[in-house]
Amino acid sequence: MANISFPFPFPVISPLLPEIILAVLAMVILLWDLLIPKERKHLTALAALAACLVTALAVGKVATPGPEAAFYGFFVLDPFSALAKVLMLVAAAFAILLSIDHMKNEEHVGEYYSLILFAVLGMMLMAGATSFVTIYLGMELMALSIYVLVGYQRNVLRSSEAALKYFILGALSSGMLLYGITFLYGVTGSLQLIDMGKALATVDGEARSAVVLGLVFILAGLAFKVSLAPFHMWTPDAYEGAPTPVTAFMSVAPKVAGFVVMIRVVVDALPALNADTTAILSLLAVVSMAVGNIAAIAQRNIKRMLAYSTVGHVGFILLGVIAGSNGGYAGVLTYMAIYLFMTMGAFALIMLMRREGISGELIEDYAGLAKVRPGYGLAMGLLLFSLAGIPFLGGFWAKYAVFAAAIEAGHITLAILGVLFSAVGAFYYIRVVKYIYFDEARVEFNLNDNKLLQATVVLSTVAVVALGIFPEPLMDLCRAAAVAIG
Repeated sequence: MANISFPFPFPVISPLLPEIILAVLAMVILLWDLLIPKERKHLTALAALAACLVTALAVGKVATPGPEAAFYGFFVLDPFSALAKVLMLVAAAFAILLSIDHMKNEEHVGEYYSLILFAVLGMMLMAGATSFVTIYLGMELMALSIYVLVGYQRNVLRSSEAALKYFILGALSSGMLLYGITFLYGVTGSLQLIDMGKALATVDGEARSAVVLGLVFILAGLAFKVSLAPFHMWTPDAYEGAPTPVTAFMSVAPKVAGFVVMIRVVVDALPALNADTTAILSLLAVVSMAVGNIAAIAQRNIKRMLAYSTVGHVGFILLGVIAGSNGGYAGVLTYMAIYLFMTMGAFALIMLMRREGISGELIEDYAGLAKVRPGYGLAMGLLLFSLAGIPFLGGFWAKYAVFAAAIEAGHITLAILGVLFSAVGAFYYIRVVKYIYFDEARVEFNLNDNKLLQATVVLSTVAVVALGIFPEPLMDLCRAAAVAIG
């Protein structure tokens, strides 16, 4: 037998085992759903949940204390990316749980759950990417999947409108990102983040002007993906128009992926441009905190209110990136982990409010809820207080982590502005609590008593309270993971 030689050695793929498993399972579920009768479509959701669990276990199995390169150095698995991947998978699992009742009368269930898994696959590829090529591929896989999920209710006008707007603006942001990458590639001759960082350390003169221009476009493209103002214009319409489980998923998982990419780009590719990067990100943070928290006050639809709330929250999270320290990066992970539970619980309660003739999306629909269903009222109150950052719930420690990191790094003005806008944001959260506890009921509360939704609310509320009382285990875990990125 002739000896066969390859131009390259066989790539190391073991660190990519979780992504491989998730890709295979997503395709299997897509095909398997064709063989399941309509009355047993819930099995597809259970299979998707199992895929998330198996993938999360695979992440834990292959993760190592130090970074491990894969596929010719285009990917890396380290504790930072591993923890981020687990958060994405947990967010996907919550979204699938929320979807089971929502999708019971829908067609094409297999495509729906497979799209969630493919979106998570793209996010996981983003989290471990060490090259702008792999970052872009993962980002587009994520984005294309979410575009379809937003417009999944094809017969609902606002869903189709939101998906179209999101797609057009998403394509524009992808173009901006690519345009910025071409500037950096033209100057450095590399698309690998670390090699690009080394080359940029010696750049000056006219080349530096081109690099700064590229930096602006790259940060603008990334800002769109995480809903930073003024690149947030798609967010309220997409959140309102998308199916509520998809809205819950969009509010957490893509943000985790986007911030991991942003941190990796800032740390590996742009250390020589630290002053310029800090100035741009500081401006984005202030604008996001202001726009998100002030605009949310005027909203009467609770999904739009939470959309603008997300813009404000990503402004707070960005303070951890601006801090540029292990503490700041740990704060980003801490914030995202706690935000996951707060958001999923809130959207599960919104779905429980949905009943015949009432969408449960208007703030006025919650008037008098505590008098009729005190358990629901208490859960919603705790989740909203946590989102507002009231001590001592999980949301307080999330904000404390990023504010403390910003102060430690010398960004005292940003931290003060963060506290002030957090106080502004508390108003619209507490306003909903006021409706729940102090107003008279305006509708009949014949609520949806779906057990899965109720379990999600209970789990999320308990997690928020527990993390408020015992935040150290989570914060220690995030600090240990952040050491790998710093």
